[in-house]
Amino acid sequence: MKPFLFFSSLLLCALFACDSYQPEKMPLLEDYGDASLKAINIATQKYPRTSTNYYRKGLILWDMGKRKEALESISKAVEMNDSRGEYHLFLAQTYVENDSMKAAFEAAQKAESLGLDTLALNELQADLYLVHRQPERALDHINAALEKEPNNPENHLRKGNILLALSKPEEAEQSLLKCLSLDPESSGASKALADIYLARGDYDNALVYIDKNLAKSPGDVDFLYKKGVAKAETGQLNPSVDLFRSVIVKDDNYQPAYSKLGDVYYRKRKFDSARYFSNYALRLDEQDTEALLTMGRINDRQKAYWVALNYYDKIQAIDSTHSPGMEERKKLKGKIAWLNYLEKNKASSEEN
Repeated sequence: MKPFLFFSSLLLCALFACDSYQPEKMPLLEDYGDASLKAINIATQKYPRTSTNYYRKGLILWDMGKRKEALESISKAVEMNDSRGEYHLFLAQTYVENDSMKAAFEAAQKAESLGLDTLALNELQADLYLVHRQPERALDHINAALEKEPNNPENHLRKGNILLALSKPEEAEQSLLKCLSLDPESSGASKALADIYLARGDYDNALVYIDKNLAKSPGDVDFLYKKGVAKAETGQLNPSVDLFRSVIVKDDNYQPAYSKLGDVYYRKRKFDSARYFSNYALRLDEQDTEALLTMGRINDRQKAYWVALNYYDKIQAIDSTHSPGMEERKKLKGKIAWLNYLEKNKASSEEN
């Protein structure tokens, strides 16, 4: 989305040709080491009411990586002329770079309302609507972008992520595969495909994309984590432990790895380790249902039934559709009821 910088230092020559130009009366310009910026600074000082000069200055500053200064300049251009769609598009882009997503969304919508219909605007709108949890609108804009440029791999990746947000993994898969056919090095598409295959239980295909990316980036914690999940789900518990541990060595706040370690250690019947990693996961995210489930199972196995029930109740409060949690909660309540029944009968027998 980097704007194309079409304004050059030739403007400086044009300004020197003007009869009214008097350099000795101009204040000293800040030296950014860029002739284009010096030229546009002269232009804005000579023609301070020309919005185009501030727009072009913003483009130059953007190209120099001066995002905040670019925002100030394009904001000035919009203040002077509110009817130019390309101004509002650039304003939206600078807001994104300055982490002002709400303002970016408003500026992009203003550009669209002014009739602007460019590739850059459709790409930006797709991103912003997805951020604002409106994937249907995002899909409309990315389809419009792909009509303009059908072989843009980044936009096929965008479409894949939007389709995932719409819970359409099969359609997302096709868009992501298209992205990889155009750009085999796209790690974003590989990650998304790995997630699709992991969720589908297609661990062989998931590992194809995981291993491909780990060959390029052996220390990538996301792919190390995903490989650990694939290994754990295929019963390879020891390799999965090694992978999850390598993740937290690299990033000690990588919460899902702690949660998975708790689950794997539970399956290995190493309950102390399972408890330790599950508790750590819950310190990082108290609503982690997988860690809560592991804690419930540990306490159930160790006959701390009421403690276990408390964990299952927490799962129910977070997600009442959580199948393992709800099924195990029901069984545990039945077990507690049966034990209470036996206890009452035993007490009655002793009294008689």
